[in-house]
Parts: sequence; C-alpha cells; structure tokens
Amino acid sequence: MNLIVQQSDKQVLDIKILKEHLRIDHNHEDTYLKEIISMATDILEKNIEKPILKKTYRYTFYGNELSPTRCIPIPVSHVIRVISVQRIINDKDKENVSYSVKSERGKTLIITNDTKFPIEITYTAGITDNEKEIPKDLQFAVLQIAKNIYECSEEDVLESKYIKHIINSNRTLYIN
Repeated sequence: MNLIVQQSDKQVLDIKILKEHLRIDHNHEDTYLKEIISMATDILEKNIEKPILKKTYRYTFYGNELSPTRCIPIPVSHVIRVISVQRIINDKDKENVSYSVKSERGKTLIITNDTKFPIEITYTAGITDNEKEIPKDLQFAVLQIAKNIYECSEEDVLESKYIKHIINSNRTLYIN
C-alpha cells in the first residue's frame, strides 16, 4: 500500500490561468476550480506514473519471498530520496534495516536482506517542488484536462490527442 503522507500545498496550474482559459471573470467558482485543478493533476500523474510536485510517501511491502535478499520496487518513479526503510515487527514496533538503492529501467528498487517481516519504506518523489520549474507540456496537459472536466463528461477527459501524446512522452514505463 502506497500512502501520501505529505504533499505540497502548491498547485501545478495557477487558477488565474484556468479562469482566463475558460473565460471566467468571477470568483464564486474558485474553490470548485481549485478542486478541478487537483483532479486534473491526479489524472495526469496516474497516467504518466510519477508525481509532478514533490510528495512524501509511505509504502508497505508485504511480500513473502524465500530468497536471502528482497528486491522491492517502489511503485512511483522520480524518487528523490529514501528517508527510511524499516521492518514492521508488530503493530507498534518497527526497526531500521540496512538497504541499498538501485535504479533499473526508470524504477527505483530497494534491496534488503530482511525477508521475514513486512517492510515500510518512506520516500520523497516528484519532478520538482517549484511550480516555476514544472515542464510547460505538463502544465498544458493539466489545463486541458481541467478544461475537459469543467466542460465535458469524465469519459472525454483523456481523449484529446494532445493529452495522449503528453502522457505517452512523459510515461515512465514503456510497454511494447
């Protein structure tokens, strides 16, 4: 299970840009538009398989391998830093384990010798923590997805050929 424990309060897209794009000149929908930007960002992040703005995650791995080492793939790419790797002994007790970090085909792997207990990994991931450094194509994709959410049904949100192109060019794992 991968849980977000901390994320930026910044947004990928400024609400002013969305309001200009939608030609909205009032403020009574601002809260709704901020939620739409968050939904659009979530949709894009799920499709490109990486967070745009930095987030801290807690991932618990329950695999029961019988090998002397355990290779645990972190389910999000663009890992910035592994904060801790701990074995979960029971509901209240955890202890640090030794580990190494390996990158393979765009994925981050945690290698540990601990195979008896579930492992909890806390890490940060994301393209940037500065909204000014967000790639323009990703901002455009969030803008278009947000526009589609505002104007269309949810089924139409990802149908734009431009959005499909941006998602495919930013996807971490390519499947042939």
